[in-house]
Amino acid sequence: MMATKSVYAGLFVIALATLMYEILITRIFSVTTWYHFAFLAISLAMLGMTAGAIIVYLSPHRFISEKTNYYAAISALSFGLVSIIAVLLHVITPSFLPIGDARTLMVSSLIIAVPLLLAAFICSGVCISLTLTRFPEQLHKLYATDLIGAALGCIMVVLSLQVLDGITDVFFIGSLGCLSAVCFSIGTKERWLKLSTIIATSLLAIFVCVNGYLYQHEKQLFRLSWSKGEHESNVLYERWNCFSRIVVQGVPDQWRPLEEFGLGKGVDKAIARYVKLNMDGYAATPIYKFDGKFSDLEFLQHDLSALAHHVKKNANVLVIGVGGNKDIIAALAMNQESVTGVEINDNIIKIVNGTFGDYGGHIDKSPRVELFNDEARSFITRSNKKYDIILASLVDTWAASSSGAYALTENSLYTVDGWKIFIDHLTDQGILSMSRWYNRHVPAEIYRLVVVASEALKQTGVQNPLDHIVLVRHMTTVAWQPDGLGTILVKKSPFTPQELDGIEKICRDEGFELVLSPRGAVDPNLKLAASGATEQLADNVPFDMSAATDDRPFFFQNLSLKHIFDPRVYEEARNANNVMSAVALLMSMVAVTFFSFYCVRLPFLMTKDKSVLKGTTPLFVYFFAVGVGFMLIEMSQIQRFSILLGHPIYAISVTLFTLLLATGVGSLLFGSLWAAVKEKPRTILLILLAVAGASALVAPLLAPAFSAAATPVRIAVAVVSLFPLGMVLGLAFPLGMKLAFRQSSKVAPWLWGINGAASVCGSVMATLVSMFVGISASYWLGFVFYLVALLAVAKPPEDSPRVVT
Repeated sequence: MMATKSVYAGLFVIALATLMYEILITRIFSVTTWYHFAFLAISLAMLGMTAGAIIVYLSPHRFISEKTNYYAAISALSFGLVSIIAVLLHVITPSFLPIGDARTLMVSSLIIAVPLLLAAFICSGVCISLTLTRFPEQLHKLYATDLIGAALGCIMVVLSLQVLDGITDVFFIGSLGCLSAVCFSIGTKERWLKLSTIIATSLLAIFVCVNGYLYQHEKQLFRLSWSKGEHESNVLYERWNCFSRIVVQGVPDQWRPLEEFGLGKGVDKAIARYVKLNMDGYAATPIYKFDGKFSDLEFLQHDLSALAHHVKKNANVLVIGVGGNKDIIAALAMNQESVTGVEINDNIIKIVNGTFGDYGGHIDKSPRVELFNDEARSFITRSNKKYDIILASLVDTWAASSSGAYALTENSLYTVDGWKIFIDHLTDQGILSMSRWYNRHVPAEIYRLVVVASEALKQTGVQNPLDHIVLVRHMTTVAWQPDGLGTILVKKSPFTPQELDGIEKICRDEGFELVLSPRGAVDPNLKLAASGATEQLADNVPFDMSAATDDRPFFFQNLSLKHIFDPRVYEEARNANNVMSAVALLMSMVAVTFFSFYCVRLPFLMTKDKSVLKGTTPLFVYFFAVGVGFMLIEMSQIQRFSILLGHPIYAISVTLFTLLLATGVGSLLFGSLWAAVKEKPRTILLILLAVAGASALVAPLLAPAFSAAATPVRIAVAVVSLFPLGMVLGLAFPLGMKLAFRQSSKVAPWLWGINGAASVCGSVMATLVSMFVGISASYWLGFVFYLVALLAVAKPPEDSPRVVT
């Protein structure tokens, strides 16, 4: 039985739609719940695909070869429709639940959505499993089609979210699922199926066009109306892209109290006109009404985050994360010579200086201001300028980017490697200013910030880092506000006595607290952090106090395995905010391990004819090892190349697209290579290990070597370095299937399911290993799993059947 062109087309489209859906769900969950729940979407996708493959294996009498197109069409159509229903139920749940508690609303909406989301991915899993296991002679070409379709899905979700909102994009993906069903239905005789799929595709496509047009005019028929369990009110504007959803809320001309957290004495009761630009429902920044009169916003000069402007006058300032232009206005108000603003989210720049440009005073048109849409670290590395002040105030989103829940774009800003770059781009008397939340009980984030500063200074040649560090805090007593704000100043040269006197005076005048300086520390833990005594600090604080590096860039994840059972970590909910996501991942690892075990155990128990399993144990080991190994290598490469590429859109689209495309090309070339090596699996796997080992040695060198190159050059470097790795990784699956069909075609769907279950384990494992050990360790662990795969099939049983049964 041979696959027709319509089968290839159907597989291509369903693979494209499935990956788009997986990525889009991470984006939607990041808005409606929290970024660590976004990881659930990846697990659901893989679990569903695995379950679909096992269903095909356990129902051989239903899924007969002659009915392949029929059931592929039915499952693709089901995916298209169920995927829409699942998301609609998730987003409308809070509208009809009589519950006021935000967390209860979030949990309720997830409980309702998860089974249907899983069902959608199961339908996709059935479709893909059927296609990949019913045409053994064309397997490598079909697998290549699957991977290339998925690769294009990475690009399509980025492009579609430039013109559609998240909810309309779900309908677009649903229409693609139905289009896949149209392709498969061509190979069937059922006219009703052909007609149904065409009608469903057409209706959904029409809706996407209409609602997409209305979205551009803020009049869409369906829109997300709540976030993090809270209903949104006074929404003035909404825009999505692949790593954020932004809404602008408020009453533009209403004078009201400020929502600032670092205002000094005398201005803490000030009022102003502003609207709130909110990213993913939790990271908010104000857009102040500004008509060119700095006196109306004079309070910004008394904000703790503006402390560096008091120390360094007539400065050339670089602002990281311009948000609503607050930090730029503060710098201009204090007569700084020039301000360069770098904002990673192009939608923020378009909204603040375009749609709300007149409201915010068009700061972008000031002759002293330059704005750039770029990732700040990459921008600074490429810059030939030296800055008197580099400032970043509360640059975080608590949002998942499209590549996964722990690929937070801000992490590269808070590593020793990043701070070395910042310090190198300061003038001799320049200051790096960073503001973060200051927890009243255990300010773990602040401690770690000081540790990073100390280590970065040491690596730039500073003998006594404490002479170069000042930390000031402002604590609040308002119940709804965070405990406080801390601003660290890191000076390239030692602080002078005159500068320290001036800072102390500002603190007295504004009511701030100087908690760390060359003259002393109010908290002994801060002195330990500044001196680099991290081991002693870790004994006092039950959190991870190591300096974040590019190999472990997860600054905001401060759970320490050493203290995972220490009750102090969980005593205060506000202390545990940064660790609960890691705990959730650890629990996920336990859950997916249990699931993976039963993906092997249950089909084994339900297999009546155990003779088909004779000699298949090496194949089970092989497919499990390849599944885990692939995810470990893939995710570690995505994390590593995020540093080189900088902008998350590039990191997501270039890295994932290149790997999937190259894997597809490798699968496509498998047939020729298989013949060239005279059907020796060991030779192919040795080639794979050799290329993977070389890539592991080369990849860490690329970011330092090319970080200052232009964006097109860095993209080219990433593509060239990733493509050979992707090609050899693409050889493993068709090789395993070739060996499986020699043994018994009946177990092929099960092996595909085992590979999927292993991928679930691998995705969680990759994140955990990178977080707690490092990205390099995650990659090399993947290498070890491929070595296990080699050992599993190096010597196939000589008495195994050599024909398809």
